[in-house]
Order: sequence, then structure tokens, then C-alpha cells
Amino acid sequence: MALVVLALLAAAERVYVYEVESDVEITEDVPHVLGISWRFGEQLLVVWVPRDVAPGIILFTNETAPIPLYDRKYFLLVAPADAQPNQRADAEAFLKTPDGTYPVVFRKPDAGILHTIAHSIEEALTILKQMGLQPEYRGKAELVAKGDPDAGRETAAPTLPRRPSVGSTFDVYGGLYFRETPITKTGLVVIPVRGTESVCINLPYAAYVGYDAKSFALGTSIRGGAVDADLIVEVYKIEFGGNCTFLGSRRFVLANRTIYLVDLINSTTSVDRLAVFVMLDVRSFSGQPSVGVNASLIYTRTYRYGFEVGEFAARATSASGYQINNYVRRVVIGPYVAYDGYVAQTASSSLALRIATQPEDGTCKNLQVRFTINGRSPSGTYTYRDICNGECIYDVYLPNIWEPSFQVEYFHAKAFDGGLFWVLDIEYTDGSTPYVRSIFLRNTDAFRYWRWAEQWKTSPGAIDAVWANPFLSSALEIYAAPMEPSTALVIYHGLVTIRAISTGVILTISGKIVYPGLDTAVYIKKAEIDVAMPLSVRRIDVVGGFYLMPDYQLNSITPPGWVREAFDVKRVVDFILMLAGVVGRVAGLLGFATGEGLKSVGDSVRAQVLDYYTARIIYRRGWYTNVASDTIIVPLRIPSLYGRVSATELEITRICLDNICANPNLKAYVQPEAGYLIPSIEFVKNWMFRGQVLYIRAYETSMR
Repeated sequence: MALVVLALLAAAERVYVYEVESDVEITEDVPHVLGISWRFGEQLLVVWVPRDVAPGIILFTNETAPIPLYDRKYFLLVAPADAQPNQRADAEAFLKTPDGTYPVVFRKPDAGILHTIAHSIEEALTILKQMGLQPEYRGKAELVAKGDPDAGRETAAPTLPRRPSVGSTFDVYGGLYFRETPITKTGLVVIPVRGTESVCINLPYAAYVGYDAKSFALGTSIRGGAVDADLIVEVYKIEFGGNCTFLGSRRFVLANRTIYLVDLINSTTSVDRLAVFVMLDVRSFSGQPSVGVNASLIYTRTYRYGFEVGEFAARATSASGYQINNYVRRVVIGPYVAYDGYVAQTASSSLALRIATQPEDGTCKNLQVRFTINGRSPSGTYTYRDICNGECIYDVYLPNIWEPSFQVEYFHAKAFDGGLFWVLDIEYTDGSTPYVRSIFLRNTDAFRYWRWAEQWKTSPGAIDAVWANPFLSSALEIYAAPMEPSTALVIYHGLVTIRAISTGVILTISGKIVYPGLDTAVYIKKAEIDVAMPLSVRRIDVVGGFYLMPDYQLNSITPPGWVREAFDVKRVVDFILMLAGVVGRVAGLLGFATGEGLKSVGDSVRAQVLDYYTARIIYRRGWYTNVASDTIIVPLRIPSLYGRVSATELEITRICLDNICANPNLKAYVQPEAGYLIPSIEFVKNWMFRGQVLYIRAYETSMR
């Protein structure tokens, strides 16, 4: 790494780095200084660093760690050392530095670099050096807006989610996923898309973007070494024959933990189907580096037929509680999967917990809690009074969620293939840190939102044939402490997904009990899922049932006959735990990763009719079963769905995974079986499989 940095410094441009307090929150419009000219145009580089780091607890793993807290009004700004701004420019804000005052305007970045995330000022300087710059820290500065900096800012959204109304048009957020690529040579290095099917006959490894994308950003990460390279993004139009036509390219300076906006993908260009091809132009490298790239997109979608959306809910619960017995300033709850397809303005949270602290001098103080999403974006600060009962008891709840904060962090999560989590900053109102005895999570939603099922759009007048294919409608994720963890920590991690197939649905049920102290996990032993619908469920039938094995093959629970539908579905429940540089020792256990498959004896999965509209899906692991799998795939055939020409709503009213139960009232929608009058011209399934498999036949079968 030292050789790369020294080579860069030989021709490095001198830059000044300012530690900025701002009254303006920075999002996609970043500071520019009119009149300056350097390799990044008039743009100032934005680097996020923590405002402070404090002792905290990662609740689900019961691990203590220093937890950073970021602030969107605190960051580093990087300017050329010889900047000569136009002091007569019509400014929106002023940057007041030890070296003078700069007039600032806000717009999309000239050089495409939205911002970089660092864990400290020292690391930020290192990243800047790796970008070919010679940084000099110049001290503190202020960014002061003209007028009211919060004018027009939305501060909160309703607690309850709002299902989009049919006929409405809205923004949809999602992601694309590329393979992490080792750097073993200089010159051009292709970053291939994850998946099994190429979207361009003449361009292997291109990624499908599709129609009506209004914003496209790439997030990068570098691990294991240093890389001096440019990031190259080529944009193509997908022709109807399958070939792709080049439209243009952008070249950026590669930097670690950085987000780039690609302006070639926008509402105008994406009236055609688009694809992107990503590669690096490597000048030098050291160590054994690998580069990760993922994309965050915003689409415009019109909801026309009633089945294109579903729900995602992330539940936070504890059947007992978490014993802490330590001074704690921060509590981390999560991370949860950031499922693709978030529909803007539909996020909510009903997060609630009881915190018990030790009295000080026999008295209890008022507790102040600041809620932040992913430790960066605020969602309110509230004060709670105690209920004294030998210890100080605080019933903490989140009244609402700030939609702008959720949108920013979801956008980040997709760019870095990360998750969503809460960081609660807790302190007494006198500024002291509480000694926390225990935390009890209520059975509530940590996050909940409506989601667009796939990248596919719809057309007016008739349904596109692509929607006849299976898609992921809805999902529910659960974390819990299933028993008293005072002597040995126990974590439960569960996931239920619903995939729609016009004549039925596929349930995937995943669960495991994790014992971090023993470095072991016990796979799901039993499950019950109650499904309700406005049609008869009297003839509902389980069409086979399968364990999903580590090589993504199926180990049959009941006689096989529906095998290829579940190809690679296991990838859907894999996700990367990303917590601002804090990686817990049990992170590997919490992901749904299976061992080798063994012979199963005595397993069963069946459907029980509770009434005309409700059925219960029951899974039991046999006493003598030793199948190392945490995921069961349950295809359900529902004859009353046959022949429909409109959507049908399903509702998961109750789930029990092992002994962890909840009443999520999770809505999912099944597409009609008939009425697909427009030929299909879209064919990938990025969101159903989170980029792992693209081919539509992965879930196709006859349910008759």
C-alpha cells in the first residue's frame, strides 16, 4: 500500500481539508464553489466522518463495541489549495474557513462523486491520498446557508404505512449487485454482474437496468490492499434482438467507500431499456485487494393492476430480554435486510422497548433517546420519564419515522449491499451515561414499507406478459432472544418470504437459534404460518416440500415434483452485515448459511384448513432428522386462484417460528392467471434473487 501512496503523491494535487459544522444537511446536492477549477470541476469533495464514538451494545449479539455516530450537518470538505472563487457569485451558502470565505451553491456533483464515508479524519486523509491528492488538514470551518436552511424540509411521516393507491405514480428504490473482484493485474479489469444470464448477447457481464430509471449511483469498497485506478461505467441500450448499443461512458477516480452518481442514466435515456457495464482501469495496486461495486437506483413506476406491490416488515422482539449490566451510550438494533423495491413515502416504524437502568444515589433521572437510522440519519429525539421499581424503568417508543432519513439510508444500503439498523443514542438529560441493566424489546416493527415486486414496469390498457412469471411479493424478518440470556446468550433469526405464482404461492421459511458463546446454531424445528385470503382455501395443497441445501439442491420432505422452482432461492436470504466498520463475531452465524445435507426421516409439511378463508401451514422436523438446513421451501397450490383476471390479496396473520410468534398482518398479492395481452420484453429477476440469478424460469412450473 505504501508504494501505491508514494507513487500517487509524486504527482498529487494539494488540497485543503476542512472540518465543517453546517446548518445545511448534505444529500444528493453537494457543495460547489463557483469560479474554481480543478480535476473535480467546481465541486468540493464531501467526506463523512463520525461526530463522536461512544460505548455501545449490538443488541442481538450482546456484544459491546465503540459505536460511531454520524451527523449530516458534520463532515469534511475538500477544496483545491489554490482555489480562486468568484466572490461575486450568487451564493446559496457561505463556507467560512481559516483561509477565507467561499460562496457555495448546491447541485448534483460535477465529477460524479457524491460522497465518501470514513471512520475517522485520519482514515479520510488516507483515502484522499489513495485518490491521488495531497491533503492538508486546515482546521474547523462553517457552512452557513442564506435564509432558512430547513425551509421545505419534511420532518416526519405517519407511523402507519400507507399502501400505494392503484393509479398512482411514485419513486421506487432498488439495487443491482456485482461480484466482488480480486485485482491481480494492471490494465482493464471487468466487474461482472452477479447472476447466470447475460442481458446483452454481445456484452457478457452487463447488468440490467431496464425502463424509467431516474437516478443511478454506484458504491465502491476496497478490501485487502490499495488500488490506484479509474472506475469506468458504460451505458447501453438493449435492442429487441438482444444486442446492446453503446450510449456513452463515465470515468471516475476509484476511492474506497465512495458513492458515484452516473448521470447518463436518467428519465430521458431510460425510456429505452438500459444496461450498464462496469470495469476498472488499474494503474497499480499493492497487497491482495478486491473491489466491490453495487448500484442503487430510483425508478418511476405507475401502479396499475393491484398486484405489483407487496410488503416488507422487519420485526424486533424479545421473548425474554437482553441482560446488559454495563454503561451504555448506544444501542444498535439490527441490521435487517434492505429488500429491493422500497416505495417512497411508505416507510414506518413502531419500534418500542423497555430499558432498565441502575438508580444513581437512589434516584432516577429523565432519559433522552436520539433515534438514528444506520447511525447517520436522524429520526427524532425524545425524553422519557422513569417508572421506579427498585430500578429505573423507561418505556421507549418511536412516534414516527422521518421519511427523508429513511430514503437516504436505504439508498446507501443498496449502494453498499448493506442492511438497515437503528442506533439509539441514550443519555440522561444531565449528559451522563446510564448503567443499563436490561433491555426488553416489544414485539413491533423496526422497519416496514411497501415494495415494488420487480424491476419490471407495467403498461396501460393490458398486463405485460412478464408479470405472469413468479416474483417476490412480501417478506418478514425477525430477530429475538428466545430465552433468558443472562447465563448464555441466545439469538433467534427468522425469515419468511412469499412468492406469487398466479395459481398459488411459494413460502420459504428460514430460522435458526444461534449460540454465540458456543459458536453453534440449531436449525428450525417447527413452524406455523396462517394465510388468509378472500377466496376459499378448502382445497389448498402443499405440492411437495423441500429443505434447501448448501449447494442449492433440494432434499425432499415429501415426494418431489416441484424441484426446479426453488433453484437458487437460498441466495435471497443471504445478506451482508454492514455496521459502519463494526463486524460482530457472530455475524457469520446469523446469516442463513447451511452445512452439508444428511438423510431426513420423519419430517412433515402440510396445510390445515382453519375456516373457509384461512389455512395454517405446519412444518415439523422429525425426531431423527439431522438435515443441516435452515430453510424450508413450501409450494402451495390454491385452486380457487385459477382463472382469475384480477389480483388477489393474501395476508399472513400469524407466524410461529419455533417458539417465536408474531401477528404481522403482512399483505401479499397474487397476480391474475389470465389477461396478459402485451408480449414480454423484460426477463430478469434481480430483486427476487437480490442479483444472484436472473433467468425467469428459475421458479416456473405447472401448479395444476
